[in-house]
Amino acid sequence: MEDLIPHNGNLTILTIFSHEGEIDKTELLKLVGSDVIVEHWNKPIQIEQHEFVGVISAGNEKVTCSVDLFTDVFVSGVSILRAEFKVRENILFSDLLVALHSNTIYIEGVDFNTFSIRKVAEIRQKLSPGFRGAYYRNMKRFTLLQMKEYTPKLDQKELKEKYGEIVTRFLSGETSLRRLHGREITEKLKNDISYYDEDLYLVSPEGVLIIGCDDYLKELRELIELTLSLLMLFQVYDWRIDTEIGSAFTAIKSIRRSRFYLLGQAPGKLESALIKVNEIELAILDDIEDLMNPHKVTQDWYYQSAYERMLNLLKVGEFENIVHHKINTLHNLYSTATELTSTRMALIVEVLIVILILFEIIKSFF
Repeated sequence: MEDLIPHNGNLTILTIFSHEGEIDKTELLKLVGSDVIVEHWNKPIQIEQHEFVGVISAGNEKVTCSVDLFTDVFVSGVSILRAEFKVRENILFSDLLVALHSNTIYIEGVDFNTFSIRKVAEIRQKLSPGFRGAYYRNMKRFTLLQMKEYTPKLDQKELKEKYGEIVTRFLSGETSLRRLHGREITEKLKNDISYYDEDLYLVSPEGVLIIGCDDYLKELRELIELTLSLLMLFQVYDWRIDTEIGSAFTAIKSIRRSRFYLLGQAPGKLESALIKVNEIELAILDDIEDLMNPHKVTQDWYYQSAYERMLNLLKVGEFENIVHHKINTLHNLYSTATELTSTRMALIVEVLIVILILFEIIKSFF
């Protein structure tokens, strides 16, 4: 079978990461230099742009291309490093997959993994200069490939029929030679959310393959960025809540074991954990819930439908449910601790009353 060869297109690699905590509007205004934050306070905001030279290498093949690097900030705690490689030379689709997964894509002579880690550290320092705590370690990589020109020249239907397997490998984020089941290929190729029949916008949890869509490409990219930001944000919340649940559980065990728990640190630790988790719950209710509703994000019916598909495909709602479940769990832990405390306090009060009564009785004999 003839190789699929893109020779004019854009390869965009998104690196989604946490910058821990909500950014102050004043601090963000210094970085952005405009009032754009008033309109996009809870959506990704571009704060910087740079130009570099990149190389995509696979085997003996090397393609040199210009790279536009952007930083998109989601002020509630997530940022996106967006690297757009402008591919203007022939490269085998299979070689492109190898380069993506063998870390042989370079910017200014530095492999992309190393480059992105350094850049993320710089961005975090800019956004949270006084932060000394631990960042959420996991960073998500997401790839968008727009093929403007390619050979053999096929429409989107023919492309899926003839090259469905290699397209599925791209959408699955893998280069293994395992045999793909027909159902897996069918499942991956059905998630086309493009508007026009001649266009293609195949979405998966790992990436997007694009043909056409020029008139509305920017809008779809912003929606996928918002979806990825929410996904990362819920993962960060999940991580932070796990820490607080651990502290709360330790505090409850201390309460059960110690006779003098009221004089210890356990009640304070438990309340501190609950307060931190309540802050997360308020952030979700105040800002994030609206962004989970396509009708509040956009008024256009097509973008509403596309955004809803993105949220479902990346399972953002499932992560939200996990976070809410853990918040409820912590509330239950706090209720349990409160009951234990109330029971012990009532017992102590009863004992004190009995002692006072006995004291008065004994006192009456003297």
